[in-house]
Amino acid sequence: MHLEVGRHPHSQTHPSGLGFALLARASPGGKARSAKGAPVSAPPPASGKASTHVSASALVPVAIITVVWGCNWPVLKMGVAELAPLTFRALTLPFAAIGLLAIARLAGDSLRIPRDLWGKLALLALFNITGWNGLVLFGLQQLPAGRSVILAFTMPAWSVLFSLLLLHEPLSGRKIVGMLLGVLGMALLLGDDIRHLERKPTAALLILGAAISWALGVVLLRKWKPAVPQTVVSGWMMLLGWVPLCMLEPLFSTGPLHAPSAAAWFAILYNIFLAGTLAHWAFFTLARTLPVAVSSMSSLPVPIVGVFAGMLVLGERPGPFEWSALALVVAAMIAVLWTPKPAPMPAAPDN
Repeated sequence: MHLEVGRHPHSQTHPSGLGFALLARASPGGKARSAKGAPVSAPPPASGKASTHVSASALVPVAIITVVWGCNWPVLKMGVAELAPLTFRALTLPFAAIGLLAIARLAGDSLRIPRDLWGKLALLALFNITGWNGLVLFGLQQLPAGRSVILAFTMPAWSVLFSLLLLHEPLSGRKIVGMLLGVLGMALLLGDDIRHLERKPTAALLILGAAISWALGVVLLRKWKPAVPQTVVSGWMMLLGWVPLCMLEPLFSTGPLHAPSAAAWFAILYNIFLAGTLAHWAFFTLARTLPVAVSSMSSLPVPIVGVFAGMLVLGERPGPFEWSALALVVAAMIAVLWTPKPAPMPAAPDN
């Protein structure tokens, strides 16, 4: 999964393609780079001017992103219900990274990273991979998948703030509205947790922390724009971000690692091959073949699919607060991600 701030991640790093959407939109004519989980800027169309015609086959990547990343929320919940969050990620991230790097190599891209980019790449990995994955999975372990995905997708609101501070981008009326809608959706869910004294808001704050880390990583990626193919950037960021998670894993382990059940194996393999590799391939295909206006909106259905997938797979029953917050967050995403159609150029006067 591109606000006007730009994320070239998500990403198995992020079970959604929002960051990618942000980046593709933010860097017109620039290269796409992946983080979401992860956050990747969108590459320019293969043939100069992007076509405004969208064929049915070109929408296949959109369907893959929507279904795979949306359904990944309950799948992640299944995984961390049995495995400690950092154990789960330590088992999935390196293989997803290898899958992305293999795709890049098969496409003819060099896997080499210039020496002067490693420091920035490590910092991008810290926010887009380590911070996002570490915090979101601990929160998801304690919260329903539907509520978690809604909170995670307040990310556009935080991205607007970081783009103002780090990129000095002006705050348009649309961005302000989107930011306020996202904050209102977040406040609804946090207020509901606080109102019910038995539900501490700690888990919700962890997911908000993950969204803030993701947003900062996306904006830094937009600011630095590494001149490396997006799949290569994503693959190396996953590997670099995986290292601190592995180092911390023994501290948060719940005991000896037992043989995972069939459900846990499904969650592990889903996050390696589908959410980690296939969905990223779909995003990059989408970014190369569809107009920016279409690719940047491709992440909008992800939280909706996440909520309904939680209902179908886990039997969750969102209440009025969740539905209201979902509507507000989706509206916030539309406000921030929507690219208005440019006004037509005036015709040249006849001589």
